[in-house]
Amino acid sequence: MKLTSKNICDLAIEVGFDDCGIAPVQRLDQDAQFMDEWLARGLHGNMDYLERNRDKRYDPSVLVPGAQTVVVCLLHFDKSGRDYHRTVKSLLYKLEARLKEEFGEDIVSQTHQHIFCDSAPMLERRWCVEAGLGFIGKNHQLIHPKLGSLVHPGEIVINSPVPISNTQYPISEHCADCQLCLEACPTGALRNEVWDATQCIAYTTHHCLECQLVCPYNEAKG
Repeated sequence: MKLTSKNICDLAIEVGFDDCGIAPVQRLDQDAQFMDEWLARGLHGNMDYLERNRDKRYDPSVLVPGAQTVVVCLLHFDKSGRDYHRTVKSLLYKLEARLKEEFGEDIVSQTHQHIFCDSAPMLERRWCVEAGLGFIGKNHQLIHPKLGSLVHPGEIVINSPVPISNTQYPISEHCADCQLCLEACPTGALRNEVWDATQCIAYTTHHCLECQLVCPYNEAKG
């Protein structure tokens, strides 16, 4: 089997993921500038961990030395069970085993952690976009054109370059003039020019999905 983005994604689907995309490792300079300014304004509230490990967060090659490609996988909420971290990571380990089987042990780092699911300094939603898996909507969530936004991402950072062929989904084309999530936001947090985490109910309770439940992309999935 040749090391191609299609073959990697086929393996991801085979082990149980709903979609997969590939992105070359790079420093996310624009995201780094935005996030540095956002943090400086204190809009992250008490999420102090966001202030740490910024170099690793902005550049996977600092997080995983030798990294060349980010493999991004998505699993829909309805398949993730009560503990999505465990479910997604279980599938990632299965995918890693298949990658090693097909392409050799050295495809992943032997010395550094390289499998992630909401557990490392990594801009997961941005890597989803870089991998062609959707766009960032007005609700600040990744929106996959077929799966909607109710998805959990997981990543494997590999040591080999892979030819990339992905489609990008600009927000201007896919949210258009829809305002449903902005109108549904109970606190108005989404209506601010820049999102303030401290005004978001999910920041304190982790149980608000109003901006996602009204999204037409999720209605289409349901």
